[in-house]
Amino acid sequence: MVDYESVLIKHRFKFKKALGQNFIYDEELLDEIAVAGGADGATVVEIGAGSGSLSRMIAARAKKLDSFEIDETLFPVLEETLSGLDNVQLFSNNVLELGIETVDMLIGEPYVVIANLPYYITTPLLFLFLKSELCGSITCLVQKEVAERICAKDGGDFGALSASVQAVASPRIVRIVKSWDFDPQPDVDSALIRIDRKNDAVFSDALDKFFKDCFAQKRKTLVNNLTAVGMNKQEISDALRELGFSQTARAEELGADGLMRLGKALGAV
Repeated sequence: MVDYESVLIKHRFKFKKALGQNFIYDEELLDEIAVAGGADGATVVEIGAGSGSLSRMIAARAKKLDSFEIDETLFPVLEETLSGLDNVQLFSNNVLELGIETVDMLIGEPYVVIANLPYYITTPLLFLFLKSELCGSITCLVQKEVAERICAKDGGDFGALSASVQAVASPRIVRIVKSWDFDPQPDVDSALIRIDRKNDAVFSDALDKFFKDCFAQKRKTLVNNLTAVGMNKQEISDALRELGFSQTARAEELGADGLMRLGKALGAV
């Protein structure tokens, strides 16, 4: 068993709030994350290796682990905590700067993402991997409120984020992780969420724009929101009627599948 906290102290590591660094050392919880993400026999991509605690647990089950870490002060720590693991490759690149095509090229085969994501880049990272043609699922720790929004089916929590994810994937909350399970302790609880791709569906910029337009002003009807961005009012009304929806429907009333069908009918996605 690796004493991660002692290794961090030994290398005089200082947590950087700007990078959203909150580590977990509980091996039972870490293994639960690895199992929930489908690490067994898989090629796994991890974003934010941190102290290596989750990395080591994933590597024990995975065929291969490709882990990305941008904090260079953690490299001496990881060299020690990941010592002896021959199925781990560490990258110092920022995946958001690389872009998904380059990431997919580096990995070179179908993979799953398992990560304790920094809160501040949760959404862009999720959508980056939902654009991948190789990523089959994303299992990650995110803020509890964000997880609830992603999984919301209707009502106030259902918005552009919910619709965008659910249009191409099936999300579910695996478990809640309390703030005291992290070091340093964040202000809010987290949730372990798993997002599985629907039939190799891929997120796109067009889809992103359409859903944002639909929810531009949540109190307004779809007709008004989409007309405001230049779409033809009559075409929107006709499409809603043909799909069996009210002319006065708001975006949240259609759900992710209904909005996807509307977008296709309008040639927007």
